[in-house]
Amino acid sequence: MEIPTATDSVIESYAKTVNALASALGKDVRTISLVTPNGGEFYSPESMHQGLNSQKDMIDYCYSQMNGSILTVDAYSKLRAHTDEYIFFRTDHHWTSLGAYYASAAYCQANGLTPWTLDSYDTVVRTGYTGSLYMYGNHPAELTANPDYSVARFPHVGYSMVYYRDGVQYNGQAVNGSVSDYAGIFLCGDQPLTVITTDNKNGKTLLVFKESYGNAFVPYMIDYYERIVVVDIREDVGSVSGIISQYGVTDALIINNCQAATSLRSNLESRALS
Repeated sequence: MEIPTATDSVIESYAKTVNALASALGKDVRTISLVTPNGGEFYSPESMHQGLNSQKDMIDYCYSQMNGSILTVDAYSKLRAHTDEYIFFRTDHHWTSLGAYYASAAYCQANGLTPWTLDSYDTVVRTGYTGSLYMYGNHPAELTANPDYSVARFPHVGYSMVYYRDGVQYNGQAVNGSVSDYAGIFLCGDQPLTVITTDNKNGKTLLVFKESYGNAFVPYMIDYYERIVVVDIREDVGSVSGIISQYGVTDALIINNCQAATSLRSNLESRALS
């Protein structure tokens, strides 16, 4: 499991960067922050998620350093209430689509939206998945014998998706039910810039700054927005102000897990200043 350690100066820098991003986006774009715990917070020995390793404390402190104009999402409480469910993979450092669903429900609650119920989704289940922790652990036999499974949940509304890499546009799927690996199911993996156009006609466009945890989260947003623009904060996509102008962004979400939030501040800062 990944066990992050709190460093106040790093958390403060991350919050300061989100504040700067909100200021740069301006009053016409609502800025939303979602920092999520990873599986180490809930399933490691007690001593590994206390004190400086408490991800709840990290999130609370991070949010306390953000200015009042930023809407903060409490995904922690929603995930904590469902730790007896399959919300994180065992062989991979990501959350499952179920964990991402509960975070999306928390997002809806914070934004005054009514989330779709779990039983309303069409789903496909794929078995036999082993992920990043399996690889980092040198393919232990115990995990080979006990792989994960993946669930694809499909949006309720129609959509089209394109992504851009090295100046080339590709067509893609937000949810791919034919594969079992995390990278393959959601958003065609980590891409610098992704644009999803939905059948909703509500005039709302969501700009998402994310690392890979955001991949499983974004497909749930298709039901609530007319357009979603996704930026991977580890990639260079040019001017954010240009993206806002081109796509008419109304909401901007910064979504990171605790491990990433303490290591990707320089990448996020570069976005805030462009």
